[in-house]
Amino acid sequence: MPPKGFANFDPIFGEAKSELHEEPASSSSFRPILFQAYAIDSSRLRILASDFFSLSWDRLLTVSDLEDLRDDIGIGGSWSDFVDYLKSALSTGEVKIVLRDSDAKLVAFKSKGLPRITFPLEKLEDPAVSDANATFSVSLFQAYKTKQKDCLKEQERSSQLMGLLSSEREKNEILQKQIDSLSFLSKRKVSKPKMHDTSASTSIQLPTDTVNNSDQAIPSQAQIVEPITGEKQVEATKNSQPPKVTKRLAPVSRRARVRGVSLKSTAEDDEDN
Repeated sequence: MPPKGFANFDPIFGEAKSELHEEPASSSSFRPILFQAYAIDSSRLRILASDFFSLSWDRLLTVSDLEDLRDDIGIGGSWSDFVDYLKSALSTGEVKIVLRDSDAKLVAFKSKGLPRITFPLEKLEDPAVSDANATFSVSLFQAYKTKQKDCLKEQERSSQLMGLLSSEREKNEILQKQIDSLSFLSKRKVSKPKMHDTSASTSIQLPTDTVNNSDQAIPSQAQIVEPITGEKQVEATKNSQPPKVTKRLAPVSRRARVRGVSLKSTAEDDEDN
């Protein structure tokens, strides 16, 4: 169990609404009152309130004082839970200063319906007023410097992240261009027709007997494409004409042959005579 104290209690600054005791707040004509709650050390907490003109109050609280206040209010839970509620009530809740003659008290609560924390305040007189205002001003400036350093760190971190984001965007743009170029090339390759693919896709399945007689039934591509000119045209014309029917000569009779022989022999006989 962590020890009770204010080791991690960061300074809290805020503006408190001022009102007179038993009178509405609108009737008060006080200057704006600022308050500060900060840890002097791990066992003491101080609350300052001032209008930085004529009114200043403070209250010094110990761990035992806050334990008694916790019992009076009736807030349960651990010590750290009570300190967290006190921080929330002072920083994000509603805080007001109720004035009665020379007395004042600070009232804080996180929201309506939740317990109210009330601290009686003691009015300060010179020179304590000057010391309290000086302490308040220095603490406020230190808190401002701390916030400024944190803001600068966040700005540097944001700038680094923006630089990394810009670099990643450039890389993504380069990769996108490469992807687009590859996609364009692949589309061009797919769109180009291939001869063997076209012939294969447009081929017609023929019956087996037709394929076997393809030389006679289907003319070759060379015969279809080759133009007919010159001698080939003449030959094609001749071939296209019907064949002439030649008359067959009658055989020479054997008697005619014999008659010839007889004529020769007759001539020889005449010479002998």
